[in-house]
Formats: sequence, structure tokens, C-alpha cells
Amino acid sequence: MKRYCLVILVLIVAFNAFGKEKIGLALSGGGARGFAHIGVLKVIDELEIPVDCIAGTSIGAVIGGLYAMGYSGAEIEEIFLNIEWDDIFDESISRNDIYIGQKRWKPYSNFNFALDDRFIPLIPQAFISGNNLVNTLFDITYPVSHIRDFNDLQIPFRCTATNILNGELKVFSEGSLIEALRASMSFPSVIEPFELDGQLYIDGGIRANLPAEIVKEMGADFIIGIKANSGLKNREELMSLIDVLDQTINLNITENVEKSVQICDILIEPDLEKYSILNFKKKKELIAIGEQAVRQYFLEHDRTFLKKDKKKNVDVLPEKITFSKIIIIGNKHLSKTKIREYLGLQTNVSYSKNEIEDAITKTYHSELFKVIYPVIRKKDSSYHLIVKVKERNRKNLGFNLSYNNSNELAAGVTLDLNNIIQKNSKLLVNIQLGARNEFNLDYAKNFGKHWGIYFRTFPYIKEHKLYSYNSDHEKTNSVRSSEYGGTLGIGLFARKSIITEAYGYTFRSNLYRDVAEFEDTQYTSTGIGIKLYHESLEDYVFPMKGIEILMKFSTAKKGLYCDKGNRKFYTRLRMLLPFGKDFSIKYKFEYGSYFENSNIEFDPFYIGGMDSFMGLYSHEMSAPIFKINTVAFRINFLKYFYGDLQINILNLGNVDYWLPEEFLYKAAGVKIGCKTMFGPIRAGMALDEDGKSYYYLSIGYEFDPFEFSRR
Repeated sequence: MKRYCLVILVLIVAFNAFGKEKIGLALSGGGARGFAHIGVLKVIDELEIPVDCIAGTSIGAVIGGLYAMGYSGAEIEEIFLNIEWDDIFDESISRNDIYIGQKRWKPYSNFNFALDDRFIPLIPQAFISGNNLVNTLFDITYPVSHIRDFNDLQIPFRCTATNILNGELKVFSEGSLIEALRASMSFPSVIEPFELDGQLYIDGGIRANLPAEIVKEMGADFIIGIKANSGLKNREELMSLIDVLDQTINLNITENVEKSVQICDILIEPDLEKYSILNFKKKKELIAIGEQAVRQYFLEHDRTFLKKDKKKNVDVLPEKITFSKIIIIGNKHLSKTKIREYLGLQTNVSYSKNEIEDAITKTYHSELFKVIYPVIRKKDSSYHLIVKVKERNRKNLGFNLSYNNSNELAAGVTLDLNNIIQKNSKLLVNIQLGARNEFNLDYAKNFGKHWGIYFRTFPYIKEHKLYSYNSDHEKTNSVRSSEYGGTLGIGLFARKSIITEAYGYTFRSNLYRDVAEFEDTQYTSTGIGIKLYHESLEDYVFPMKGIEILMKFSTAKKGLYCDKGNRKFYTRLRMLLPFGKDFSIKYKFEYGSYFENSNIEFDPFYIGGMDSFMGLYSHEMSAPIFKINTVAFRINFLKYFYGDLQINILNLGNVDYWLPEEFLYKAAGVKIGCKTMFGPIRAGMALDEDGKSYYYLSIGYEFDPFEFSRR
């Protein structure tokens, strides 16, 4: 009997020891392929398998971190499906979001390079800085973002990164959760290395892509590994830059993963061979594949686990937080006080998560920061907000290559210096060669951040051709026009609403022979003026909503440095009213007038072209008085492609009548355009009232970026 009881006791102890084994979860990296982890977690929840510790790498770190916080697999799925992954990789700022002060200039370059202290262009470390990524991580981990010890999460958690300075593996067990996750996700050449505590980190998968060893070190007796990284490709599969980059990284990953696989008691390896690391649009499909893989495993293997224990209590942030301190870290040239003013956050005031995120976003839209994100720390019973920043380079060089079928080819380079000559100042030095030869120097000094006054000086030199057309709209003659001069102005700007400027100007214009019988002449004018600008367009070239208003009025009196007195007025109104996400109605009105002084030979308004009147070629007609009304239906298709169907009516002449019966031109046209990494590309075709057809082509930013700066 004693022996029998002893055997039963041993069996009970053995069963309890086996039943209470500590289960660990190791989640690999793999980019978009890692969405399969979510499907696995959904089944783990369904089977109520207890997970006692988690370690993850890259995308596996993010999903594992959310699971460790206490989110279920289904809740993580909902979070990931609601994230616009394309937006994370698109760090361009919508034109509508930037301050009106930056809108004084139109886009002027399709390639931009930061410059070092010796004005040598810097090659970017990666395609994106990761600003959108780190702030998305703050958003989804907010409830526990103040927890410093990852053992205090619902499930103890670790994530990995690789120190690019010494090649060592970094295992994050404490600190800021969003910073640890961001460091782990720094996929080389795609996302910039993450700087933290003086070290630079890249993707943890370089050293430990399936962190089973780390789970074992956390005390796990039984390890479930989920492998989502791609294998090595054969020669025929290496088709793109991303393929080659992925293969290069996988050469090292394959070796460390094979060692980790040996440690796993269960290995779930979903069939993901046909999916790339950037297949973020296939998220539902990838989640389903992970779910299918783990179900298939448990159908084939008879394995039971004890049910999950009751969840432990975790200290989560309240809906609104009052900060006792707001600390700025990482600034070099901007003062901490200035950054706090941009944020608009104050101590001893309660803020919600959305209000904190809005303050960070608005500050990022100042275009002063490459990266800016919040970290929350709990100190005793109070909270500190730490805002970490990485300033944009203050010296940049932009290149622009443009072409249209009227002005042909032009190349430009622009040196952009911010806050160097004076605080809160901007200097643009622009040179253009080709169809347009120009030198522009635009300097503006602001007194204020969101609103205030500014001072501007704008000297310039330019030379270009003016063409004459016959009745068949064919070029017949050309003259050369050269002009030099400048404007000096004082203006007022108000956040996103309006900018207005009072200015004085002087210029000297010369017309001389090119391919025409023409007597060389010259003209000098000096005067004063006022201009006003408002813009809420989301994109300057292809907006789907918003308003643009430009007005300029100037006057000159015959006398000193002025050959002839005149009064000149120009205005442009552009409105886009959206009907749904992909369809808008556009109305545009342009009006220019010299009022009673209609005999203007040297500075008339030039009309015609894809952005003026479709029914004439660029600058085909000139007049001292004109009006153009345009109505268009705009559609956005395939995300980056746009199409316009429009009609426009032109009035022009020497007399300023609003409803003239003479000099009336009507035309209709269609335009197709697309956004590319090289700038906008547009093509158009129009028919006038006589059935004459016109064709247009525009590549790059071929408009005048200094339109507001000029007289």
C-alpha cells in the first residue's frame, strides 16, 4: 500500500510539474509577412494556451509587445487592419498642414539632399526617417507607455535590436517600450537606424531573428516559435533592389534562425514564400495564413495545455494626464523654449492621448524636425512628458529638371538655408538654365512662429524667349527678353490662414532681336504694391480639395526710374470641392488688368497653356486685360493618378468690360497626370471652338516657384 501511494504521489508531482511548465513565445521578423503572427495569436487565444513570456524581433517585436500589454489576437488584428501602412512609409507633409509662411514658395525641386557643414551633399541613411512609425507606436502602446520594466507588462516581454556601431545584440528588457520597438524595426536602408543613449540600432533580425534563446533565458520550459521571415531566393527571384537587399540581410539571418529553430519545441512556419517583406496591402490574407498554419499544426499534433491563468493587474495611464514637467531632448540649434512654444503644451494642464499626438503632429508640420515623438515617464505619483527631437538639416540642396512642349528643357538648382543667417530666417538661392535662364535670391526673416511680421528682399535676373504665333497657332518669330530688378517688402503672416505683404519694387526690362525683325528697346519701372495670399490645398499640383487665393496690386508713377506710370492688378482663385474621396469639382478664375492704361508693351499678361487657358499654347497671347473662367471635373484613380475634364472661357482685350461680346474664346480639354518620385508628370489635349486641337506635356515643376516673391 505504501509503495502504491508513493507511485501515485510521484505521478501527481510529475503531472503538476509538466502541466505548469512555463510557456514562451518567440516571434520572428519578416516585414509584412509578420502579420501571420496575428493569426497564430488568435488561435492561441481560442485554445486558451497560457503564454508566460514573449520575445520578438522587428514586426514580431511590435505584435509581441501588444500581446504582452494584454491585447488579444483579435484586438491586435483590428489595430493592424486600421493602420494605413502606406502612410507610415510616406513621410511627406500635406501642403494643407504646413504653415502659411512656407507656402510663400511653390515646390521647386524634385530631388533634395541635405548638406554637411562643408556644403557637401549627404547620402541618406535610408528611405524614411521613421517619424511616422515611432509616433504610430506611441499611439498603439499608449496605455503602458510609462512602464519602464517590461516584466511589469501583462506578460513579461523582450525585444531585440542590433547595435550597428559594434555589431552586438541588444536585448531590451526595460526603458521606453516605443523606443525599444522602434529600434527593433530599423530595417536597413528602408528605415533609418534608431539613435538611443548614444548608440545606433538597426533591425534585431540581423543577430537574432527568431529570439528563442532569449525566451529560454527568460525561464521558458516550452517554446513556441513562429517563423515568418523569407528564405534565400534563387537567381531568377532576385528581380529588384528590395529583393537583393532582402537576400543580403537573409544570408546572416538564415544562419542565426537555424540555431534558434533547434531550441523551439513547436515551430509554426506559415507558407509565405510568395509574399515579400513589403506586401502590406495583403494584411488580411497574411493573417489568415498564420491562422491556418497553427490550426493545421494542432490537427496533426495531439498537444494539450493548462488553461490560461487570470490576468494580472497592470498599471495603465488614465484617459487624461497632467504633466509636472515637459522636457525637450535632442535639440541642437533650436532652443527648448522655442520648441515648447511650437508644442503649445503646458505643465499642470490635463491632456488626452489625442491632444498630445496633435501637438506633436503640428510641431512636425513646422518642417523644422526630421523626427519628433513623445515619451511618458512616471515619477512617483506624477508624470513627465519627454519630447525627443531630431532637427532637420538647416542646409539643403534641391535639383529640378523640367520639360514642357513650349519652353522645352530647363534645369534648376536651389540652395536652401534655414535659420543660418539669422534666427527664424530662410534664404533661397536659385539658378535655372535652359529654356529659362534665371538667378533668384529670396531672403525672408520672420518675427514670430505661428503669426507675426516678416521682412523680405528679393533681387533677381532672368532671360527668356517670347514667341509670336500666326493664325494657325504656329510659332513664327521670337524675341529675347531680359530683366533684372528686385522687391523689398514687409509682411504679416497668420499661422495657416493668410499672408499679406506691402512692397516696393524696381526693374529694368530689355527686348532684343532673336528670330525676328525687331528694334532693341528697354523699359524701366519703379513702384509700390501690396499682395495677399491664402492657401489650403492639400497638394499644389494635384489637389483634391482646398482653396488658393492670390492677389497683387501695384502702382507706379512716371518720373524717377520709371518710364511710364501704371496701375496693375492680378488675382487668381482656385477652389476644389470634393464629392467623396476620389472625385472633386474644380473652379478657377484668373483676372488681370492695367485698368484705363491699356497700351502696355513691356509687361502685359501672357495667356495660354495647360495651367492657364487650354485652347492656346503657353504664352501664345498677351493682353493688358484678361479674364479666364475654368470648370473641371477631377478624379483620382490608382492613388497616384489624376484626370481632369474641363471647359474654359477667355475674355481679353484693351478695355476692361466684364461681359464683352468680342474677344471671347472657348475651349475644352482633358488632362492626365501622376505623382512620381521625379516630380509631377502631366499630359493634356484641348479643342477650341473652331475644332483646332492642342497638345500639352509637362514634366517636373516647370512653373515659377517665386511667384509670390515677385512684384
